Amino acid sequence: MRLEKLRQVDLNLLIIFAVIAEEKSVTKASARLLLSQPAVSRALQRARSMFQDELVVRSSSGFELTLRGRKILEELEQLLPKIEGLVVPSVFDPKRERSNFRISGPDNVCIALLPHLCRRYTTERYKVNFDFLPWQADAVDMLERGKLDLILHIDDGLLPSHLSSEKLYREDWICAVARQSKFGDRLTLKQYLAAEHLTVTTLPSVQNIPDKQLAALGAKRRSCVRMPYFGAALSCLPGTELVLTLTNGMRQMVERNSTLRLVKAPQELRPFHFLMVWHPRLTTDARHTWLREAVRQVSPPEASG
Repeated sequence: MRLEKLRQVDLNLLIIFAVIAEEKSVTKASARLLLSQPAVSRALQRARSMFQDELVVRSSSGFELTLRGRKILEELEQLLPKIEGLVVPSVFDPKRERSNFRISGPDNVCIALLPHLCRRYTTERYKVNFDFLPWQADAVDMLERGKLDLILHIDDGLLPSHLSSEKLYREDWICAVARQSKFGDRLTLKQYLAAEHLTVTTLPSVQNIPDKQLAALGAKRRSCVRMPYFGAALSCLPGTELVLTLTNGMRQMVERNSTLRLVKAPQELRPFHFLMVWHPRLTTDARHTWLREAVRQVSPPEASG
């Protein structure tokens, strides 16, 4: 890109010339530009020197463009709106503009958020598309490489510090068991550790939050079944004495299932927050500003950010 000549150009002169050409009068141009007439006249002289052309000449009806002035004005009518678009923040209208967003997160947060997102924004009024990608170990790297627009992540303090994030809502722990199981309405820590557990680990070789919190207490639960999905785990409970520890956002899935019931988790299992995480290069982009607001809108009401 050759910028030597452009560096010598006062871009304000282009705007002043365009207004003079449209108004065909220095007086009207000065009023529109909120400048004095002498200032506009001086700017016109500088523009003439820059283009080495008179640009406008006097006629019975006011100023008239020279041939070169007319050509320059035609170019500016295309160019100036584009320059303005570079410096004026754009606004994204999902009802008029098509856009595709790629989101990933563990299935418990997806169950809590994505149905609401779909019900609100997949109607014919909106032109946005959502790609919900499977949760995987390299999700953060995919965010770095622009393969994902947003990830839904636990607030575990392990995210790279340069990424942008925002708390969406707090999650509490609940337990699900088979309706006919022996368990009461609440589990003490002793009862919890004595039970056999169906454990959900969303990522291989990554310790989940309940196990991390138990380890901090010097305790460990017994797990005879491990799987990556909460939804599938729920279907494995009927007919067993297994305990499934899951987040409160999945409560309705348990309550709607007549073969299951809820049990209060031990108070030693502390709540945590889910975050939405994005790359800083997307912070001011109008499309992604809209996406983050859309996710905020469908987050549980106790979300306080």
